[in-house]
Amino acid sequence: MPINKVKKYFKLIEAWVWCDICQEMVPLTIDKEEIHNGLQTGIYTKRYPHVNSKPDLDNPDDRSGEEHNIHIYINDKYEITGAKAFFGEAPATESYGGVGARIPIVVKEVSEISIQFGMLTPEEYKVLKICDGNSSLEQVAAIAEKSVEEIEQMMEKLRKKGLVKVIIRA
Repeated sequence: MPINKVKKYFKLIEAWVWCDICQEMVPLTIDKEEIHNGLQTGIYTKRYPHVNSKPDLDNPDDRSGEEHNIHIYINDKYEITGAKAFFGEAPATESYGGVGARIPIVVKEVSEISIQFGMLTPEEYKVLKICDGNSSLEQVAAIAEKSVEEIEQMMEKLRKKGLVKVIIRA
């Protein structure tokens, strides 16, 4: 899989994100102010609906000409830390691990003010934003740019606070 690329400019970034469905890089232009505002909640996420302009019409299994999404995660350095391609509103369960995959799910939403009150660290809040039920523990670690061990420790701490639950995919 090719590496996602970003060019940073004064007011915007140009990103090229790999789409597993199109099997090509998809170009995006995102305003830095939009990213900055999104980063105030821990990590910026963007869902980008698109279609492959040149699907393989001779291949009946090629659905890339149908509308599908790329969901991207961008950190505070304007780097892409993760991306998922999927049809519909959310990724299929196969995309975030097979049987036995550990999936962290937020069970109690908290506001950004919880950081100011010292209830959560900024890193814990950021990780909670990634725990959308569509990522395995390993994917959360990659997106948050942390080790799996660090995320496991954080999940245990957040579980004790009643904020997150890690389910095992059957």
